[in-house]
Amino acid sequence: MWGNGGPMTGWTINQQSEAMVTWVRSEAGRDAAARLVRKYGLAEEPLDLVSIASEKITASLSRRTERIPSVDTNEDATRYAYRTMSNLAIDLGRRRRNESSAIFSIAAIAPTTIGTEQTVVSQIFIEELFSALHRVSNKGFQCPACNNKVTYAAATEVLHLALIEGSDAAASGSWFDDVIYAVVDRYESGMSRSMNAQRQRRSRCKRCVMQLLQAALNHIGVSRG
Repeated sequence: MWGNGGPMTGWTINQQSEAMVTWVRSEAGRDAAARLVRKYGLAEEPLDLVSIASEKITASLSRRTERIPSVDTNEDATRYAYRTMSNLAIDLGRRRRNESSAIFSIAAIAPTTIGTEQTVVSQIFIEELFSALHRVSNKGFQCPACNNKVTYAAATEVLHLALIEGSDAAASGSWFDDVIYAVVDRYESGMSRSMNAQRQRRSRCKRCVMQLLQAALNHIGVSRG
């Protein structure tokens, strides 16, 4: 940028961050989030995507030591913020597909009919999965988005219910969310009870639970050769 015949300093990092977050939280940003949620079939609400994008932008720019050269106007900030939100939506969509795969993997090996050989095999597999979950956690599994105790407790609850429900669990994923949310609410009952805060905590913890379950499934796969 130039002014009065000489160079003009562009926006600071703080100005860039503020302009981006302002757009994300604006009506236009919320509308964009709603379109992205529909486009990628996300489980999150549009306001969840707005919140996640705001946190992502704020955290990303706070780590920078130099300003972004291409962001000096509101239009530039809008383009950058939208790209960030769109990339997050793509990542969340990919995670949801992975979650569905993990849910079906767990449900598919759970007992189906009492007294069958498959029931015995499935129970053994679930026991191995419990052990794998414990080993993965003890090896230092970390998911900063959710308390480790809450993540582990919710994951074990999921396995317990998968063992009880069996293949019926694959018919609907609602029980899965209910189990995780119940654990999160129980462990974090003393925290903010606003609907927005609860929704954000549940969404973050669900992602962590799925990462832990997937790690346990991978551990079983590797140990079985």
